[in-house]
Order: sequence, then structure tokens, then C-alpha cells
Amino acid sequence: MMRRTGLLLLMALAACVRIAPAPRESEAMERSARILRQLDRLEADLHNGETESFTYAELVRRHSATEQISCKITDEHLAEIHRLAMAQEAKMARKRGEHVRKHKTVAMARPRPSRHATASN
Repeated sequence: MMRRTGLLLLMALAACVRIAPAPRESEAMERSARILRQLDRLEADLHNGETESFTYAELVRRHSATEQISCKITDEHLAEIHRLAMAQEAKMARKRGEHVRKHKTVAMARPRPSRHATASN
């Protein structure tokens, strides 16, 4: 009896220790693995596409904001140029008026020589 129990125990132990055969890869498993790899690549591509779309949208938003600021600055610059041009024209007009008045004043201050006086001599 002891022998039988020992033999049974030995056989049970040998059955447990025995290495299971390596799983056989079937065509369906290979196809499934291939499809999973393709799906992983597709998911990675989609993720990259979303990142690129986000980056592009952010660049468009920044460009728009920069363009608005640039237009505002240009408008302010043109208004300042116009204001300075008007001030310059007014200043030049005042100077022309003063210049004409000075010439008239100088010209009127001197008596004109008489033409007849030189002819009679």
C-alpha cells in the first residue's frame, strides 16, 4: 500500500512537472496579431493627426491675433503721420503768410524813386 501511494504520488508529481507543449500558432492567431498591430499603427497615426490639427489650429489663432494687433498699430501709425502732416502744412502756411507780410512791409517802407525825376535831369 505504501508503495502504491508513493507510486501514485510520484506519477501525480511527474504529471504536474511535465512541461506543457508550446502553444501552436494558428493562421487565425497570426492574422489577429497582424490586425492588432495595424490598429495600433492607425491609432498612433490618428493621435499624431489630432496633435497636428491642434498645432495648426493654434498657429492660425495666433496668426489672427498678431494680424489684428498689427492692423491696429498700423492704423494708429497712419493717424499719427496724418496728424503730423497737417501740423507741418499749417506751420508752412503760417510761415508763407509771415514771409509775404514781411516782404510787403519792407517794400512799402521804402519810397519808390520817381521815374520822372531822373528823366528831367
